[in-house]
Amino acid sequence: MNPTQLKLLLTIITLILGIAGSMLLIKFNTKAESKPSERKLPNVKVINANISSHTFKIQSQGIALPRTTIRLISEVSGKVISVSDKFDAGKTFQKNDLLLEIDPRDYELALAQAQLKVAQADLRLQMEEKEATVSRREWRLLNQGEPTGLQAREPQLAEARATLAAAKAAEESAQRNLNRCKIRAPFDGMIAKANVRPGQFVSIAIQLGEIFATDVAEVRLPLSASDLSFINLPRLNKPSALDQAPKVILTKQVGKDIQEWMGSIVRSEENVDPVNRMVYVVAEVNDPYLLTKHDNAPLLRGTFVNAVITGRTEKNITSIPRTALRGEDRVWLFQENEINIKSFDLVRSFCLLNKGSLAYRKVDVTYSDETQAILTNGIQPGEQIIISLLSGVIDGMGVKIED
Repeated sequence: MNPTQLKLLLTIITLILGIAGSMLLIKFNTKAESKPSERKLPNVKVINANISSHTFKIQSQGIALPRTTIRLISEVSGKVISVSDKFDAGKTFQKNDLLLEIDPRDYELALAQAQLKVAQADLRLQMEEKEATVSRREWRLLNQGEPTGLQAREPQLAEARATLAAAKAAEESAQRNLNRCKIRAPFDGMIAKANVRPGQFVSIAIQLGEIFATDVAEVRLPLSASDLSFINLPRLNKPSALDQAPKVILTKQVGKDIQEWMGSIVRSEENVDPVNRMVYVVAEVNDPYLLTKHDNAPLLRGTFVNAVITGRTEKNITSIPRTALRGEDRVWLFQENEINIKSFDLVRSFCLLNKGSLAYRKVDVTYSDETQAILTNGIQPGEQIIISLLSGVIDGMGVKIED
């Protein structure tokens, strides 16, 4: 067989094989089934809405200061001759304790001179009274009726009485100045500043030191107008008992430890601060320096504290985490998919388990802080609130609850 015949034979065989293969493909042809890709739904976390009563906790902060702080001012001049061991910053004292003394000798001399003048004025008054008695008797013997004016020595008696009253006033003033040489504590307290020492000369109106009472500490707490509506404040000019006043917990963190003090809201300042538009309420803590008990750390003067005020209790309240609130007044709800009972089957029900859609819901937010939001309307008991954060959220989008 020559080459030309061989090529022709191979071409015929190739053509026959191609036709046979095409016929087999046509005979056994099967269409590929299209399988739709399953859409992956975002996972979310949910909480169940529960209706219950709620006690409002209002947060604020302030600085603890003594209720009573005074400056010791010298009312006399002279040399400081003695200072008490208690007259040092940080030391405590009791009422009527002698804190320091100014040289009293000049004032003792002034008192002695004033007493002399009182004695002289008293003697002159007695002499004038005797002379007035003699004058009246003589007048009655020589004339009829009662004497008046100069005949009864009434001007002399008035002058003598006035002189005695002035002398006694001078004596009282000298006695007060002598008493002012001894500076005594007006209440139980602590020394904040001690400005003088023995041998130092002081003049009138010089500040000797500064003291404050240790019986009560006060903390001014700023609150907004909305916060005030959740607290039962004492009424104006109608002070309430401490057991009925709103309670407040004051805390301060020192390292890993948290120090805590209990107090009460005793009054409101009843005016709006023009700078921050806040209203200040005053919390009171008894025995801040723990002078009568030693079960906690003292609440030192000038301590910055955080405050949690116990407000009133309301019913039918829904409390949710603050992070579950979207914007000012919206939440995301999880709505389950409905299963058609007519076409119900086990596989389909398993596929629909924990799957549903996201729905927007507008709610009434009564109060919110950094940790929680209080809702009064818009949520029904048992509804599931989505607390997860999602991006690109639209109303009605599909979501799945995390296992």
